[in-house]
Amino acid sequence: SIYYALGVVALAALGASPVALVLAGIIFIFNCLTYAEGGAMVPEAGGSATFARYGFNDLGGFVSGWALILSYIATIAISAYTIPPYLGYFWPALKDPVVGTAFSMGVIIVLMLINIIGIKQSTRLNLLFIIFVIITQLVLVILGAVLILVPNPQNLVQHIFGADNWPSTTSLIYGISIASLCFTGVETIAQLAEETRQPEKRIPRAYILLTIAVFSLFTGISVVALAAMTPQALGDPVNGWARDPVAGVAAHLPSPVLRAIFAPLVAVAAAGILFGATNAGVLGSSRLVFNLATQRQFPEVLSGIHRRFRTPYIAIIAFSLL
Repeated sequence: SIYYALGVVALAALGASPVALVLAGIIFIFNCLTYAEGGAMVPEAGGSATFARYGFNDLGGFVSGWALILSYIATIAISAYTIPPYLGYFWPALKDPVVGTAFSMGVIIVLMLINIIGIKQSTRLNLLFIIFVIITQLVLVILGAVLILVPNPQNLVQHIFGADNWPSTTSLIYGISIASLCFTGVETIAQLAEETRQPEKRIPRAYILLTIAVFSLFTGISVVALAAMTPQALGDPVNGWARDPVAGVAAHLPSPVLRAIFAPLVAVAAAGILFGATNAGVLGSSRLVFNLATQRQFPEVLSGIHRRFRTPYIAIIAFSLL
């Protein structure tokens, strides 16, 4: 998510952060196209693990599945851990590392219970948050472009190409790899193909809409952020905005009224999208583990289905606790 990755990208890529995001975004587009075609052709849980098994062999599916599981574990942990700094706007105690970590663990437990009850409940929750986040982020990009970028375009040029602002080639490559964090979770749609009606139509449609929305909004936020502040301030984890970069954009709006309006909106939107990203990780990992277990590439016990809710509850519990 851009809500935690932008600051870390700026720490490595400095003024070239928008470039790093665009290059990582191009890879993201190809990933989306691959998942769109694979999800439509092979509507099974497992995502890339299933595609690799059909395209190559069981070993390929096994390796892909394990790599994807590690990605899910990182996504769940990072997304949940980044929620407290944003909600700290309302409750400053959440900025304490111990309190914030405990709160993050509580978020994962709540999502575990929601996913055990059933996918309908969790996807409706995601949809509500996503609509709110897209509207908030779109308005923030437009306001940032009109009030920050257009009046002072030289600030963006200076923050990108100024002294000590353009990274070395090694740092830029490192920044691109970190920027890929913004696009984690893209495989979750394909994981749900087996539970989707008309997956041959809906899966590609969902990926096309996802590509347009995510690529345009993330690029816009990164450009506006660098127009508003230096890359050093954006990537500073102590005195800057590395842990809550989008909040930094809201804090640099030129109008006190707009700052007062968008500070809480961004806090809620960020917490919402990160909550959704955590949920996507719990949801996707459980379906992946269930698929691998049915293929006997994981312990068969992990393929257990709840008698009442018809969800892979053992896989959900196992990887939520992990």
